[in-house]
Amino acid sequence: MEDRIAAPLPLGDLLVEGPFPPHHGGCFGCGPSNPASPRIVFERRGDAVRGTFTMDERHQGAPGVAHGGIIAAALDEASGAVLMPLRLPAVTVKLDVSFSSPARLHQELIVTSVLSARAGRKLFIDTELTDGDTVIATGRAIFVEVAPEHFQRYGATPGELSSVGA
Repeated sequence: MEDRIAAPLPLGDLLVEGPFPPHHGGCFGCGPSNPASPRIVFERRGDAVRGTFTMDERHQGAPGVAHGGIIAAALDEASGAVLMPLRLPAVTVKLDVSFSSPARLHQELIVTSVLSARAGRKLFIDTELTDGDTVIATGRAIFVEVAPEHFQRYGATPGELSSVGA
């Protein structure tokens, strides 16, 4: 990912180095109570966020490999996770994914994200999914900052998404 950006933007000091809590229990990407979740576990590493997870037959596309949709979902989830240290409520408005290699099931994968730019309410986030030294996919996301009430209009209770300030 280093060749895609010059330097990540700082993530502040609201959430220190180490593991993050899930966005919420039912989150598709990281939620421990969602049976379809690959349960991505995120942690802060300086101004980057790193997530680890393993997929199984629930995430299968062709035999033995993950469906492209779950790969895109992992990149989207990592994009949202980079906002947690900033406690910034935002939503995905665009996600461009480039696939490089199949993602094997039952293999620990690493997804990394950085906030690469910001322009007003727009946040530009770069992601990379790897299996060891093999790049599986890269993503470029645009998120837009929203008021916490945005999530409440769709069913969240106040404070339920405190991980992103909502």
